[in-house]
Amino acid sequence: MVATALCLALILLFATNMVFVASARTALLCIAVLLGLLAWRHLSRRAALVLLAGTIAASALAWTTSPYLRHRIADIAVEYRHGHEDISRASTAQRLTYWRKALHAIAEAPLTGHGTGSIKRQFERAATGGSRLDAEIVSNPHNQTLNVAMQWGVLGVVLLYAMWIAHLRLFLDEGLAAWIGLVAAVQNIASSLLNSHLFDFHEGWMYVLGVGVAGGIALKAKAGRQP
Repeated sequence: MVATALCLALILLFATNMVFVASARTALLCIAVLLGLLAWRHLSRRAALVLLAGTIAASALAWTTSPYLRHRIADIAVEYRHGHEDISRASTAQRLTYWRKALHAIAEAPLTGHGTGSIKRQFERAATGGSRLDAEIVSNPHNQTLNVAMQWGVLGVVLLYAMWIAHLRLFLDEGLAAWIGLVAAVQNIASSLLNSHLFDFHEGWMYVLGVGVAGGIALKAKAGRQP
């Protein structure tokens, strides 16, 4: 009981920090996905509806009490409209520009890509003098699929998704280790829609350690159940 109360208190503190202090919009996406995963794997239909109602109520409370959160969400439209004029507030426009240039580069070499480490070179080729945003040169398109496709084409994307599917199937069993591994895999897939987290240092190692350790425990448990 005490451990449960302490865990709930930590969850509340982390959520409060995200709502009032430092909010990452990718994290908000991941929270929604992981709550859906929790409802699917561990809750009855009635409990899932209670979770949904509680999430809506908590979201409404956070929205009405946190000007910071409202500002972060409203900034999506501002960043889209004014990204080309003010690159310091161009997060949304930057991603859309990166994705557009990445798709153009992929179309030039769709099967095997341009090679390892070629992303920056492709952005250099695509840079124009139209605006600071169009001239920006980066080495990360902020999407895991596009990151892989630019370097290794469709073949690389097939391997990436095969890896994710294999990890998801590994963690469909019951047990704490399987649940931890499933959360790590799903969180990485969700966050990789807006980032290249497998290739980022901290997030990449979190995935390696989370999936690696949990996968080893899950495989050992599965082997122990076999006759």
